[in-house]
Amino acid sequence: MNILYVSTLCSDVRFKKIFENSEIKPQQQSQKFHDLLSKGAAKSVKSVHVMSRPPINPTTNRSLKLLNNIEVNENITYQYLKIFYNPIFRHIHIFITGFINTLKWIFKNRGEERIIVCDILNLSISLSALFASKITGVKNVAIVTDIPSYMRNYNSGKRSFFKKITSSIYTKLSQYFVKKYDVYTILTYQMNDFINPNKKPYLVIEGMVDFNMCKVSNSLYDKYKEQIIMYAGSLKEKAGIRKLIEAFIMLNNDNARLWLYGSGEMEDDIKEYEKRDNRIKYFGVVPNDTIVKEQLKVTLLVNPRPSDEEFTKYSFPSKNMEYMVSGTPILTTPLPGMPKEYYEYVLLFHDESTEGMTKTLDDILKSDEKDLHKKGKLAKSFVLENKNNIIQANKIINLTTKKEYLI
Repeated sequence: MNILYVSTLCSDVRFKKIFENSEIKPQQQSQKFHDLLSKGAAKSVKSVHVMSRPPINPTTNRSLKLLNNIEVNENITYQYLKIFYNPIFRHIHIFITGFINTLKWIFKNRGEERIIVCDILNLSISLSALFASKITGVKNVAIVTDIPSYMRNYNSGKRSFFKKITSSIYTKLSQYFVKKYDVYTILTYQMNDFINPNKKPYLVIEGMVDFNMCKVSNSLYDKYKEQIIMYAGSLKEKAGIRKLIEAFIMLNNDNARLWLYGSGEMEDDIKEYEKRDNRIKYFGVVPNDTIVKEQLKVTLLVNPRPSDEEFTKYSFPSKNMEYMVSGTPILTTPLPGMPKEYYEYVLLFHDESTEGMTKTLDDILKSDEKDLHKKGKLAKSFVLENKNNIIQANKIINLTTKKEYLI
C-alpha cells in the first residue's frame, strides 16, 4: 500500500528550521500528531508521500525561504508546496498545485493499493486532494483533530474585520466538505455525529504516543528536588490556566513550584502572577524536545482544562498523551471526551473549583513519591502498549482496506 499524507507536516529537520526562524511559532502539537501518525504508517506500508503546505506565515516571516522542493527521509517523502505572500493567490495556488500533484501521485502509483489521508483543518490543500480522489475513485481518509466551528470560538480574540470574514468562510467551507470524505479518524465518539452524519466508516483514536519512548527512562533519582507542577500548552483562560494559577497561589507549600510553558492571551497576566508569587515561573514557547525532557524531571504534569465547556466533548488534548508516555504522573479534569479506561492511569480534579483544585494539589504533593512514580509508570505502560503510533496507524490502514467499521 502507498499513502499520500496531506497536511502541514514537515521533516524533523525542516520543522526545526522553520520554528527557529519564525516570528510567530508554528503549532508544535499539530506537527507532532501528524509526524507520529505518518511514521507509524511508514512501518507498515510500501511508502508514505507527504504533500505539505509548510507551516509558514509569509506575511510575518518574510525572511524564511518559501519552499518548493522534495525531501526524502527513510520511507517518507516530503513534498513542500510553494507559498506566496498574497493570501488570496496563496490559497488558489495551493489548491491548484495540490490538485495536480495529487493526480500525479495517483497516476504514478496506478495498479497498487492507495489511500489519501487528509488533515481537514488545512482546507485549501486537503480540498485539492479530496477533489482529485473523488475524480479518480481513490479512497480518502479525513483526520479530524478539531471541529472548525469550536476551534474558531476557542481561539476567539482580537481579530481584524478581514480575519473575521475569512475565518467565517473557512468554517462554513470546512463544515460542508468534511462530510464528503470516505473514512473518518476522530478523537472522541461525540465528534462522529457532528462531522459524520452520513454514518460512514470511522475510527476513534484519542491520540497516540511515540513508540520510541519505550527507550526513555523516568527515574526518581533524576527528579528536581523541588515539587514542580508543570503545564505546557495554550495559555488561555478557557483552558483553565487562571484557575490553576490561583489554586496554586493558595497552596501552602514552600517547596512547590508551578512552571508554565506556551503562549496565549494570558501571557501578560502570568508575568504579573510571577511577581506576586516567586514559586511561579513562565518559560514561554520552547521546542517540544525541551518540553519532553523537562516532563521527565518534574513531580506532576497538569491539565486544568474545564470539563464543563461544550468544546471539551469534541477534543482529547494531545498533551495528555504526551504527559502519560513521559512516565510522570498526570493530573487532569474528567474531560467528557476521555474514555473511562484512562481513569485508572491518571489523577483527577474531582472538584474543579479553585479551592477544590488547591486541595487536590495539596493532597497529591503530600502523598508518597514512590506511589506517585508508580502511577506515572503504569500510565506510560498503558499508552505504549495500546496507543503507540504504530498501532494507531495500523488501525486506520485496516479500516480503509477491510471496508468495515472499526471502533
